[in-house]
Amino acid sequence: MSTLTELQKRKLIHMFELLDVDGNGFLEFADFQAVIETLAQERGLEPNSAGYRRLFGNNRRIWKGLFKCDLNGDGQISLPEWLAYHIQAIVADEEAGISPAGLTTAIDSIARYFYELMDMDGDGQIQREDYRYFCEAHGIPDETVEESFQQLDRDGNGTLSLDEVVTLVREFYTSDDPMAPGNWFFGDF
Repeated sequence: MSTLTELQKRKLIHMFELLDVDGNGFLEFADFQAVIETLAQERGLEPNSAGYRRLFGNNRRIWKGLFKCDLNGDGQISLPEWLAYHIQAIVADEEAGISPAGLTTAIDSIARYFYELMDMDGDGQIQREDYRYFCEAHGIPDETVEESFQQLDRDGNGTLSLDEVVTLVREFYTSDDPMAPGNWFFGDF
């Protein structure tokens, strides 16, 4: 394998488009900050509150981590850079027979970031309403939220734990199975 599969590519393009909140064709810190502002407003968090500061700090950390994708160093991430980075991260290590530990660590960090965005009340569980807020902040159509959550909630208990979110995000990034529940993490594509 020397490139992403078509399914992996479609998923990564879908994710890029959702993360590009302002739709200008680039991922920038402002896109991530817009999501934080939306989530804070939906949850009634004041800018100086502990919850807001936690979100903002997590946002800064994930943005710094994503800068590996900024291959030309211009301070923003284009779709070609996004895909090239993921081809390198997902495919190259696989071809070289290198353990994907680095990729797994990066994916797990991203999964924890999304989990923390959703678990605003800190109860350790993501309910449908938490997921709905997350989807709304990322521009995921409301009509797909319920079906997406049902696909993600494998055990049918109405919540997602951190372990479940990590598993789902790993599937989203790496699975080529069109039926994998993790494919629904960012809504239907």
